[in-house]
Amino acid sequence: MLSKMVQRLDDGMSTAIQDSILLRPLMLFASKMRGRTAHSVWPKMGKFLQITAFALTALMLAILALPQFANDKEGLALIVAAVTGLFCLGHLMGGPQSESRKPSYIDITVLAFVCANVISTFASHYMIESTKGLAKLAVYALAYFTFTSILSTDNRRRTLLLLSSACLGAFFVSLYGLYQYKIGVAPLATWEDPTLESKGTRIYSTLGNPNLLAGYLIPLIPISMGLTAIALSVKQKGLKALAFIIALGVSLTIACATLLTGCRGAFIALGAMAGTTCLIIAGSIATKKPKLILPTILILLLLGAIGALAIHFLLPSIETRLLSVFSGSEHSSNAYRMNVWRASLKMLQENWWFGVGPGNTTFRLAYGLYMKSGFDALGTYCVPLEIIVEAGIAGLAAFAALLGGLFVQGHLLFWRGDLTARIIGLSLCIALVGLFVHGLVDTVFYRPQIHFLFWMIAACLVRAEIKS
Repeated sequence: MLSKMVQRLDDGMSTAIQDSILLRPLMLFASKMRGRTAHSVWPKMGKFLQITAFALTALMLAILALPQFANDKEGLALIVAAVTGLFCLGHLMGGPQSESRKPSYIDITVLAFVCANVISTFASHYMIESTKGLAKLAVYALAYFTFTSILSTDNRRRTLLLLSSACLGAFFVSLYGLYQYKIGVAPLATWEDPTLESKGTRIYSTLGNPNLLAGYLIPLIPISMGLTAIALSVKQKGLKALAFIIALGVSLTIACATLLTGCRGAFIALGAMAGTTCLIIAGSIATKKPKLILPTILILLLLGAIGALAIHFLLPSIETRLLSVFSGSEHSSNAYRMNVWRASLKMLQENWWFGVGPGNTTFRLAYGLYMKSGFDALGTYCVPLEIIVEAGIAGLAAFAALLGGLFVQGHLLFWRGDLTARIIGLSLCIALVGLFVHGLVDTVFYRPQIHFLFWMIAACLVRAEIKS
């Protein structure tokens, strides 16, 4: 029933686009251009350009964490613009992927979220500053539509290649972080509260911030573990063993580096991802083999207890960091976030309908009117709160619909796909859980290194093949 409803929504979206007064002329123009080049060498060149666009996308996902992109954020926007330009030019030249991009109901939620931010921009007291934030969102939305177009052909293989590329980049970033831990790198800021925590090394690798590094690695843990499971389906025995060992090594390295960031939000996200995975596994077993549900629950509880004991005896510094979450305002970082949340809620009370406008520049200008002295901030340190403060109630509703739609896609993929599809769907949904649980207590979600990963995950879920 759910899959039929999704199919009807997708069909309705296709019909609406075909009947659109704005889009129909563009579609007719593209169709005429393709017709003129159909019997020439141009389609081959178009195919080459589209393959180049895919390769450039994979490269971008691998180099997201390079230090130059931490300061030069426009570089990533230029890469997205290049990918989009190459793909669109390939479309006009008759590339084979041109007719395979079917509209999805999730496209509606993305466009609704963009529209809510457009309204918020023009309703803002800081319209000029808000246009900068709107431009950033436009780049991310463009990336989503480009990613979904690129994945429209041979989507299983291309999805695995994009996910592998992102994990490979994270692997090298994690290796550098482990090197920092070995040499005991000095912190770049004094964010720890020495009265409540033992001093320890927090790695930040190429990103310059432990919390940002953790936010970047969190979604790639379940994705890399999913690729490890998929490696076991390789038919050649020698290749299967090699693929499994490499994928497992990448997964463990990324997970280890995440722990060594000392990011408390990441620890909470790891717990949420583990708990969600256990619930899904238990639910799947209960549906297919009800007799095994009790042993499964006991095994999962035993593994959880072993993990808790391992942290207590082997990783006391991580346990101290995790327990500091419950120390309330006695911990300086907790107190800082609480003050930011209170000020942000005051902003929301007066701007709940349209928001103050998108972008951190607009936020800081508005936040200055509500902040407590000494507690300046770039964001609300809570993604849902940030969205409603910036784009109002319509923006939050649109984003909630987007997120809900992605989980529906993952649900259908898990229950209706083959083994590989089920693993992909599960790992991508767990990655979303990690991203947004971490986002409840931090604001690094808005950094391009993490935001592009989110839109890549969304594109992979939207373009996944789901059986009727």
